Amino acid sequence: MTTSRHTLSTSLSPVELPDALRLTTHRPAPGTAVVEVAGDLDLATAPRLRELITARATSTLTHLVIDLCGVRFLSATGFAAVEHGYLLATERGIACTVRVDATGRALRVIRLLPLRFAEALEPA
Repeated sequence: MTTSRHTLSTSLSPVELPDALRLTTHRPAPGTAVVEVAGDLDLATAPRLRELITARATSTLTHLVIDLCGVRFLSATGFAAVEHGYLLATERGIACTVRVDATGRALRVIRLLPLRFAEALEPA
């Protein structure tokens, strides 16, 4: 699991900001990896997701699930990171599913943008 903590310094005292992004990976079955994304997926955090998915897509997986159910905010850059992960996985012959919360913010953004992975969407 990858987490980050940021501290904003002020003249009075440091203020701790909440985790911007949490990435968790687990393997529920042989050949399958689930990457759970929680928090804000934006310009600052999307490179971490790209890096993690790239590492998983170059392994011996047969199925990759990108779980966006915990995403609070999804920017266009975050969307591009998800799309990149999907395309990278499918280029390597890995079945890829993008799981979204049926009432979540990520799905609202995804519906606004053209999809190359529409068939991979799985409402949770």
